[in-house]
Amino acid sequence: MRIERGIHTFSLTAPCSYNTIQELCEDHAHYMSKKLSHGLKKVIFLNAYKHRGVEILLTQLLTHRSWIRLIINPSSLRIGRYEPLALFQAEHADLKLVHKQLKEIIKELDLPMKLKDFKLNRVDFTRNLYCQSLKEVRVRLDIFRKSEKLPYYKEKKFGNHSGERDEAVDQPLYADEANRHAWTTGVKDSEFAVYDKGYELKKRHGLTVLAPVLRMELRVSGQRVRKLASKGRWEDQLRQLSKDQDKVMDKFLHRLHQDFPQVVHKKEAFKRIEESCFQQRTKDKMRELVKKMSSCGSFTAARQKMGLNKKSFIQLLGKFEKIKISPITLSKKLNRDCLEF
Repeated sequence: MRIERGIHTFSLTAPCSYNTIQELCEDHAHYMSKKLSHGLKKVIFLNAYKHRGVEILLTQLLTHRSWIRLIINPSSLRIGRYEPLALFQAEHADLKLVHKQLKEIIKELDLPMKLKDFKLNRVDFTRNLYCQSLKEVRVRLDIFRKSEKLPYYKEKKFGNHSGERDEAVDQPLYADEANRHAWTTGVKDSEFAVYDKGYELKKRHGLTVLAPVLRMELRVSGQRVRKLASKGRWEDQLRQLSKDQDKVMDKFLHRLHQDFPQVVHKKEAFKRIEESCFQQRTKDKMRELVKKMSSCGSFTAARQKMGLNKKSFIQLLGKFEKIKISPITLSKKLNRDCLEF
């Protein structure tokens, strides 16, 4: 299976005066706004540069400092048109080009601050998994739905992530229907989403892609960004995060127990367990976990059904790592013998 890696989106923020935002709204006719908190907060979305890969979000507050946020799709900004599947590597030449074009936009907006005044606020680590069929996309999505339930993380409706785009504009979009094509979990400064990219592009943008693509996005923001990247200019932070993206994503997939090399049919799983060199008692536990994963909604539920503490459960999963298969098994609906990860 072909996998592409990179950064899909990042955002920059800078403090901005209430009056500056008012002037921006007067200068740009094409914008949408939404009042929140009994009129004390107003969120304005400027769409003049959206076709170039930059969305501008203005947060106007009466009682606190106002903010301007640039939500950037660097692949689209780099070439000047929307690229739905392209992912960005923050290498010197491409990052320099993105920097130059952002400076031009700030100049066109006549903002009182410079690009160096902006801080990196969010980064989306992204992987495109190119599948053989839409059926495989759905199967892989169902596998992710069985992930470990992480402490403090909550499942969220797809599209309501990070409070950026959706804060600016109400997007009824596809609501419940979309969540059949996606799985999202998150906390305040970290969210993980897996979704059918082809479905999202068709419903949200009216675009059709020929290849079935499952997209994974790990979106980190705020304090989480500052923990992952050393202090410095946002360009240097973005370059570092781009370099570390595999380590960050792999660590998170490991927490979800979604980093096993293969997923096989139940019959094949039992065969590999039996052929392993483990003691019979361990083999029985492994077979029990395979059965529980077929009927339970998550690794967490299966562990509770088996009455195992976290340490014992992790040790049991280590046995599956040695034989290179996941305790989750494929349904009979998929004709392929296994799925590689």
